Amino acid sequence: MNEEWDILVILDACRYDVFSSVIDIAGTVESKVSRGSNTSEFLYGNFTGEQHLDTVYTTANPQLEKHLESIGVEFHDINHVWNSDRWDADLGTVRPTQMTEACLESLERYPNKRHIFHYLQPHYPFIGTELAQVGRGIIEDFGTDIWGLKMRDRIEYTKESIADAYISNLELALESVTELLSHISGKVVVTSDHGNMIGERSRPIPITEWGHPSKTYTPQLVDVPWLTVETGQRPDIYAEQSLYEPEAVEDAVVTDRLKDLGYV
Repeated sequence: MNEEWDILVILDACRYDVFSSVIDIAGTVESKVSRGSNTSEFLYGNFTGEQHLDTVYTTANPQLEKHLESIGVEFHDINHVWNSDRWDADLGTVRPTQMTEACLESLERYPNKRHIFHYLQPHYPFIGTELAQVGRGIIEDFGTDIWGLKMRDRIEYTKESIADAYISNLELALESVTELLSHISGKVVVTSDHGNMIGERSRPIPITEWGHPSKTYTPQLVDVPWLTVETGQRPDIYAEQSLYEPEAVEDAVVTDRLKDLGYV
């Protein structure tokens, strides 16, 4: 939060090496080290006990809602896109096109605030691929998504096919981010909360790892992109009293959303 930006775009589970190999958005890209190897660690590491009344957080990921009280962070407002009709129940995610629409609405409503836009992609599920539904509705000791199933050798998809699906998801996200950039002005940073293991050897225990387990600080998990794009006039930003009112969300709704994303 101490970095200089007007809009921070978070692409969930986006590795720096993959991002840098496919990015075609004009700007300056470098790598940063995240404070977590999964979303909850990222949230606790960056926001615990802080107050950011000049910032609006718009998120497709339910993890902020799940941990908000214990993190103890205060924003000017929070938009829970995952808890709206933009959640695609068939896919179990928020499509990046829908997220971009929500981001533009937030910008229009709060023109004088910093904005954090937390997209879900390239995080599983992989939209538009044969792997999109792998793991949905399955309860396993190692999770409900493709990563837990692959760890237990319950699926036969190759490392290459899974990597291709991950890259495809990232490219879909970048298409929507490009659309977002065409409608906004200011200093924009595109980054990630953490990366993703795709069959690499982990440490300190040298196992073949998949997904983004907690407390596993490999380069694939903590090296994240930091793309800076400056476009048009920067907005005047100022803090105001928080407008956020916690939504009455049933625990089952949060759990179901998290399960679709492989967190449960």
